[in-house]
Amino acid sequence: MDGGVIALTVAVLALILAGILVRQWVSVYNKFQYWINRAKRKFADVDIIMQERLDKIQALSQIVKKYDIHEWKVLKDTIEARSQWTKDTPLNEMVKNTSEIENNYLKIQAVFEKYPQIKADRLHASLMASDAGVERRLRKTRLEYNRVAQQYNERVARFPRNLVAKFHKFYPFEYLVFQVQEREEPQQAFDPKGIFADN
Repeated sequence: MDGGVIALTVAVLALILAGILVRQWVSVYNKFQYWINRAKRKFADVDIIMQERLDKIQALSQIVKKYDIHEWKVLKDTIEARSQWTKDTPLNEMVKNTSEIENNYLKIQAVFEKYPQIKADRLHASLMASDAGVERRLRKTRLEYNRVAQQYNERVARFPRNLVAKFHKFYPFEYLVFQVQEREEPQQAFDPKGIFADN
């Protein structure tokens, strides 16, 4: 076989291989874009509910001022987190802000538990009456967002997709995590022998 033919064959094979690699690269890139957009859509549902939560926090802050309660720091931190709530914020920052706001909201509820006169306030009662629906919807949307974030994060971590992710700076998404409200009184451990002990 002629040297020119071999060189031409190698060049054609190299072009075909490069074309296949480019097509695969573009396909992986587009799938990352699909998952990023899907995560943003899921977080948009969280965003709608968090707007309700932020409005409620603003109303609660007015109640705290009315009763001149000193645990202002928790509300102040939450209101500051609200000021960072903009559409231009990157998704991972929005997730962190959401977690911070919701965790502070749980602290606010604990503060309100200490003050019976606030719990008797009509505005507080109406705000808390709507709270169960918000909690249920927030739990549902959080799970949906976290599911999409997990699928995306798995793709970011797997070889060879991780090469495309690193090259295009596709970083893993933060998960939306809320602290569980802790009881003030520690629960006693179950002691089966204690049930039958003589008193």
